Amino acid sequence: MLVPLIWQEDYLKLDKDLKNITDRLSETGSHVEEVTIHTSKLDGVVVGHVLSQEKHPDADRLQVLKIDVGENEPITIITNAKNTKAGDDLLVITSGTKLDDGTVIEDHDFFGIVSQGMLTSYSELGYDDSVIPKEFRDGVIVLEGEYKPGTNASEVLYSNTPVIEYEITPNRPDCLSIIGMARESAASFNDKITYPNLEFDTNSEDIKDYFKGVTIESENCNHFVARVAKDVKIGKSPQWLQNYLMLAGMRPINNIVDITNFVMLETGQPLHAYDLDKLCDKKIIVRDAKEGEVLKTLDGVDRKLDPSMLVIADGKEAIGLAGIMGGEDSEVTHETTNILLEAANFDASNIRKSSKTLGLRSEASSRFEKGLPIEMADFASKRAMKLIADLGIGEVVGGLFDEGESLREEKTVDLRLKRLNMLTGVDFTLDQAIENLELLEFEVEKLDDETLRAKVPFFRSDIEMEADLIEEVVRLFGMGNIENKPLVSSLKRGERSKKRLLRDDLKHKLVGQKFSELATYSFISPREYDRLKVEEDSKLRDYIKLINPLGEDYSVMRTTQIPSMLDVIGKNIKYGQKDMRFFELDRTFEKTDGKLPRENMTLTMGLFGDYTFYDLKDFFTEAMRGVGFTGFSFKANEDVYAFHAGRCADIYLNDEKIGIMGEISYEIRDEYEIEKGCLILEINLAKIEDERVIDRKYKSIGKYPAIERDYSFVTDRNLESSIIEAIINENGSGLVDDIKLFDIYTGEHIEDDKKSVSYKVLYRSNDRTLKDKDVSGIEKKILEELEKKDIVLRS
Repeated sequence: MLVPLIWQEDYLKLDKDLKNITDRLSETGSHVEEVTIHTSKLDGVVVGHVLSQEKHPDADRLQVLKIDVGENEPITIITNAKNTKAGDDLLVITSGTKLDDGTVIEDHDFFGIVSQGMLTSYSELGYDDSVIPKEFRDGVIVLEGEYKPGTNASEVLYSNTPVIEYEITPNRPDCLSIIGMARESAASFNDKITYPNLEFDTNSEDIKDYFKGVTIESENCNHFVARVAKDVKIGKSPQWLQNYLMLAGMRPINNIVDITNFVMLETGQPLHAYDLDKLCDKKIIVRDAKEGEVLKTLDGVDRKLDPSMLVIADGKEAIGLAGIMGGEDSEVTHETTNILLEAANFDASNIRKSSKTLGLRSEASSRFEKGLPIEMADFASKRAMKLIADLGIGEVVGGLFDEGESLREEKTVDLRLKRLNMLTGVDFTLDQAIENLELLEFEVEKLDDETLRAKVPFFRSDIEMEADLIEEVVRLFGMGNIENKPLVSSLKRGERSKKRLLRDDLKHKLVGQKFSELATYSFISPREYDRLKVEEDSKLRDYIKLINPLGEDYSVMRTTQIPSMLDVIGKNIKYGQKDMRFFELDRTFEKTDGKLPRENMTLTMGLFGDYTFYDLKDFFTEAMRGVGFTGFSFKANEDVYAFHAGRCADIYLNDEKIGIMGEISYEIRDEYEIEKGCLILEINLAKIEDERVIDRKYKSIGKYPAIERDYSFVTDRNLESSIIEAIINENGSGLVDDIKLFDIYTGEHIEDDKKSVSYKVLYRSNDRTLKDKDVSGIEKKILEELEKKDIVLRS
């Protein structure tokens, strides 16, 4: 948004230097992109009044002008410009003037007549082609109005005024106007702006005698104000108005169009003027476009429309794209005598979509698509008619047509002082907050000593909640004035939970034992429990059914991971794998009395290949010992689903059953197409996670030699080996350092109901070297206790 300070001074006079203004506006949220001054001075370029103009006697294309430049005598200028005549006020570069490029203008003889300077054009003074009026593109500057000869050109063109370019955020359409930025400047410097006077005279006629009215047929039009001016004289705008537009980046066209553009830049509300005499049936219909309807816009392009687009139509056809661009057939020309002025409010999203679809964006659409207040339409319409009347361009007809909504619902927002100070770290008082908001034209009411209520101005559509008010207070205070303070929080340092640490450590240990991790679905088929031969009354079958499953194969939440493990082993056998070590560490689900199930962290281990029950046991106990668990015990279980009778054991820790392990039965192996021995272990880690011992104590390696003894015992076939190990430890007088089971034998020379189990026992003392006699007494005691359990040495 380009804001010439000379224009802003019509509403606010700031006795501040330019740097102070730009710094403060940037501090209060209006980011200054750039400041330009067209030219600070044009010494030697002055106003010249043409006293006479004649053809050069010896050159057909040249004119000889006598020009008053405020000196004692008029000067002579020779020119080939075609747009000058006697009585014009022009800009003259007098002899002796040094131009920006270093060139010095000197007297020059043109076929016997000396030219004492030269005329100049806008382009020669550095104006961009996009803002130069079309009639001056190939000619010299002809000023509109009367000026004192000799006046410096910068005073006439306002070319020495700073123009500030602001970056306007999409949520602040009110700042896309000179008045909007004047409001921001005033609030930033504890001041108020003066709004333009909207009072104007109308004739005694009624608008209905000229215009039949406005009909709104689309919900995409919220408000439409129509006024009429008669006996309009189309011509050039006054020089001040042309200057304002060019400094703000727009090209002057004619006085009526310039007024609509001026008011749009001034207020942010786009306007459009129609040649009233070109409107069929003298009426306006605001409607959605018809399918395939074609409109030629002011840029001369035929545009194909569709029903999603909003058009302004007369009694016959579309004459303009609402909020984007007018139509060529109804534009104001030099023949126009009566105009209809449109000031409307359209749906922002509709304008944005239509503009994007057509690839047509204008100054008007860029404002409408951000959302404009309904109230601004009538304000801008009055402002335009005031200018038409004051400049004597035409006669304003009495009355108007005002259709649709004219006011939005009043909006109020409360602000708590405690919240303001907590978020900013500044000790504002309620009066300070009220003062800042009132500078921004909020109407503020104090509810109590800690709370205020602000009525939101109609032009601030971005204010919705308390945080928005806080931002307004703070930005006028200045973000740079807020002291940096350390964050105060009750948050603790982030770290992994105990459960997560256990999972990570256990995975590391199992991978170190050459196990591969599985990741299978938490949903399984109810048929899996039938394949495992799980009893009908088993707790495992008390699963949770999904309300909307992907299919029957994924319809229940699993209570065990064994089916998933067996399924993976079976598939890998088909792929030719002969040695497998798998584990899965994930959740199983258990029903509870509450709405949500209990999620149990479950470890399942699977072996396939040349492995025994004791291999699985060793893998498990070693991995668990590595993460801080010891003291497991194993008790035989003869009747467990899926497992081979006599080759299965329950797993205990501190006398609590936590899982099961063993060899899968032949029948179940056939279900999963597993042709030989397969071992599975499954425990509920959730039951023991609090038993983990993380703190480890150093124990030195014994420095005295050990005595090793091998024993083979004959015992009942169903006796658990843990009983033998317990008796050895209990009667070892503290000298048993290690016990290892290395052989189990049944067959020749052993009775059918018996078995032979062989152990390697290591005896060691921490304070001396053991002798045979030290071990002999201990052995005798151990053997006596074993015999009491019918456990005898094998002969």
